[in-house]
Amino acid sequence: MADVPRIADLAPVIEPHLNGGKLVSYTSRYLTKPGENYGSVMLAITANVEKPNGETEDIPLIAKLPPITNDLFWTLFQPDRTCRTENAVYKYLSSAIRDLQLEAGIPEGELFEGFPKYYGSRISLNPDAEQVDRDAVLLQENLQTSGFKAGNRHVMFNYQQTKCILVELAKYHALPIALRLKRPEYFDKNIRPYFRRFNMNNMPPEVKETMDRDMIKDVSLATDNNENYINRFVELMKEYDEFLTQDDAKDDLYTTIVHCDLWINNLMLKYDENGVAQKVKFVDFQIAQYESLAHDIIFLLFSSVEIPVLDQHMDEFLILYYNAFVDCLKSLNVSTDKYSLLGFMKEIHRSAPVEICHATFMTKIILADNSTMPDDFKDMNMEVMSKNVGGKKIKEKIAAMIRLAEKYRLLYKD
Repeated sequence: MADVPRIADLAPVIEPHLNGGKLVSYTSRYLTKPGENYGSVMLAITANVEKPNGETEDIPLIAKLPPITNDLFWTLFQPDRTCRTENAVYKYLSSAIRDLQLEAGIPEGELFEGFPKYYGSRISLNPDAEQVDRDAVLLQENLQTSGFKAGNRHVMFNYQQTKCILVELAKYHALPIALRLKRPEYFDKNIRPYFRRFNMNNMPPEVKETMDRDMIKDVSLATDNNENYINRFVELMKEYDEFLTQDDAKDDLYTTIVHCDLWINNLMLKYDENGVAQKVKFVDFQIAQYESLAHDIIFLLFSSVEIPVLDQHMDEFLILYYNAFVDCLKSLNVSTDKYSLLGFMKEIHRSAPVEICHATFMTKIILADNSTMPDDFKDMNMEVMSKNVGGKKIKEKIAAMIRLAEKYRLLYKD
């Protein structure tokens, strides 16, 4: 593992969030290994802080840096957009939806708490900078120290975990819709500009060609070279590319701030003494955008839920989400007359095919064999990711995903 990057001049970032405290010193170490987070460098920070009364305390934090050591991922993830987007979740969206709930009379103990606590951010050491540079940083609480556990990308979510996540996901989607309707001027000024369409295909042509070739090879191997499936995924890849480049989504019943990368590694759960998931935190909002909530639902279910569970409970999961979504809107005094279950299901089926494609592509990343991952993030490249094409677990998962997509009529638009 390479040397831990040094964060210069951290005090001005964190001290406005310390209630009068001062940063004395900090230590840091890498939080994640290559393959666990592609769009950023994640550090675990222990900040030694002097409180106003003179006492000192250690605050465990996460520092999130752009992919400063990997030029390929700097190009792919476009930090000038992605860092600003993630910062906006904490600077503007989180506080605004909290205030909205309090104004609606929702008790403190029932507020949506799906975001980690924010400890500051910057896009550059230069306060007048207009572009994100390699000194950008985002600070947030270290959720592990308060009992939240990260998932294991090789172990999919079970039935109970999935239900817990979907209820909180419904709130995460409903709250920005309520904010847009209740405070349209604030939404248009402080939210919408940061969540414009994001094109992940900003990459060298040879990289895109490798990704597309690997995708078709995975589908071919998973389906015993079934031409119908291969041709359908060639179509879906084109549709997904078009989705990434189309105009921003227009205001609609189901357009909201969509995570767009909601898989196991971007969720953390807290469990009770019996191992039952009770609370959820959503993390890594770099590619969040204004879109239909259906994209998050389908991608989460197909990328990160046990196949037998999804096979048996797909309809139940969708109805659970729908009810939680409507209940959240009602709690904020938003009319739900137009939000029928039938309309919601149509929205799911409209958006599902491209997310089946998205989840299929991500399978070789999610289930990548740990032995194929380099020790140093700077060595991650397409050659490394291609090593997992055709792996047994990957082939079996993709075959099962395609079977379920057909079973629930999600592979083609109705």
